[in-house]
Amino acid sequence: MNINPEDNTLYDINRKLSNKFISTPHILDTDGSKYTPLGKANAFKLSLENSFQENPEPYCNLHIHEVNNSMKSYFNNLTASSTTDLISSQEVINLIKKINPRKATGSDVVPYKAIRMLTLNVVPHLRKFFYKCLILKHFPDAWKIAHVLMFLKPIQNRKLPGSYRPISLLSNIDKLFEKFFSKG
Repeated sequence: MNINPEDNTLYDINRKLSNKFISTPHILDTDGSKYTPLGKANAFKLSLENSFQENPEPYCNLHIHEVNNSMKSYFNNLTASSTTDLISSQEVINLIKKINPRKATGSDVVPYKAIRMLTLNVVPHLRKFFYKCLILKHFPDAWKIAHVLMFLKPIQNRKLPGSYRPISLLSNIDKLFEKFFSKG
């Protein structure tokens, strides 16, 4: 019998046999049970909207004013020449090496494993791209999208939408960008 290391058939069979797939049961909502994926998604959406609401006013206007002034001051003093010294290519390489390649991928579908395999001549371009985002005060819309997965909380009723906790999968490039400027 010849075994091909690139053939994942045995691995796939083993994974299917060893991992128990438990489907999400019907979800009880305020207007009845939800059986379809769309119905379940809407039930989870309503549950999350009720759980995570915007803070009621009054906001602390003084604090908001201080933050806005601080940000304006930072960006007014930020020039193209000052940003080139923020981080070196070697620091970018070190940040990339520190990321866990087994972390889940987000909406950009760029796995950390692919980011870790970038060639050295890509690093300066990645660095320039991050600098341009900072200088132009632009956060790409694609980075604002998260894939939300719902996981059952331990020892909870599987039929209630409030028994699930959300996990948001963000863009891996975005997470690298955040690490890029929040190092310290």
